[in-house]
Amino acid sequence: MPTQSMSGKAQAPSAETRRIFERRCERYLRRLLPGFGAVFGIGVLCDGLWSDLVESAQSPASLVLRLGLVAIASFAYRMPRSGPPPAVRAGAVYLVHGTALAVTARPLADGVLHAMPLLFVWMVALGLVETRPRRCLQILAPTALLYATLGAFMLPSTAAPVIWAACLAAPALAMSLGGRLLHLRHDIWLRERQLLHACRYDSLSGALSRQYLTELARHDLSLAQRHGRDLSVAMLDIDHFKGVNDTYGHAIGDAVIRALTATCVKTLRTTDYVGRLGGEEFACVLPEAGAEEALACAERVRDAFANLRIPGAPHDLRCTVSIGIAVRRDQHDWETLLREADGALYGAKEGGRNRVKLAEPG
Repeated sequence: MPTQSMSGKAQAPSAETRRIFERRCERYLRRLLPGFGAVFGIGVLCDGLWSDLVESAQSPASLVLRLGLVAIASFAYRMPRSGPPPAVRAGAVYLVHGTALAVTARPLADGVLHAMPLLFVWMVALGLVETRPRRCLQILAPTALLYATLGAFMLPSTAAPVIWAACLAAPALAMSLGGRLLHLRHDIWLRERQLLHACRYDSLSGALSRQYLTELARHDLSLAQRHGRDLSVAMLDIDHFKGVNDTYGHAIGDAVIRALTATCVKTLRTTDYVGRLGGEEFACVLPEAGAEEALACAERVRDAFANLRIPGAPHDLRCTVSIGIAVRRDQHDWETLLREADGALYGAKEGGRNRVKLAEPG
């Protein structure tokens, strides 16, 4: 259910927006890690087979060891959602696979140096999966440190700098690639949110759009029907709204519409929501509200709006609203409920306006 504010804006505070996007990045990494880790493992095994073809020093036991380490790494990306964070699991995959390359390459002449191209490619490729530069560095740092240490102890002094340069360059390239992708994904995500907001909320009033209101109301009505719960709908219409536009101009008329939305959001319960049907007509859905509670909610809205000073309007301008209420019955669908509320609203208009009327059964 949407959370409406008096301003009608759906944009969350920047800190909350960052947290939402951070969770989205975590889900993205969690979804891609199994496939990414599996392909990385296959690459490690293929490298072992290639080494076996070109180097007689490679033994079957070495290949078995490599296969065992790859199998161990597979547990890191097959863990359930309740397991360690995806970044920790990705770091484990890199460290175990990197160890498999290093351990099995040790018997070969300059084996660590020969294993580095494959690891370099997969380090850079991480930027496609983990686009947050800091997390990317945290994942790659243990493996890069391992290979930098091995290069210092296992390679000639002329070859060791090559390993060190690769261990510095690969994380840097991965972070650069990930940072660019992160910026692009964040921009796309924000535009998706803006588009979704435009579809769900009325641009003038900040109330829910008619389509989104209908979607939510049908869902809540279905739940109420299934569990035998109360649900009411209130239709609101600003009295003499055409006269306000004609007398004070459309800018003041727009301010009146926004003021009614703000009044509903401020006055109704947190579980209730309001949408704009069109023009000066609105509908409030009141879950878990029977006739008595719906009447009390509507009266609060009517009284608060009648005593409200419209922002930017002349001091003598006071507007009122007529409200019709329909309460759910077993045979109701959303259209029927809305039609009964509209009939009650018409009765409130006929009865003198600035009043609340409950639809009669049948």
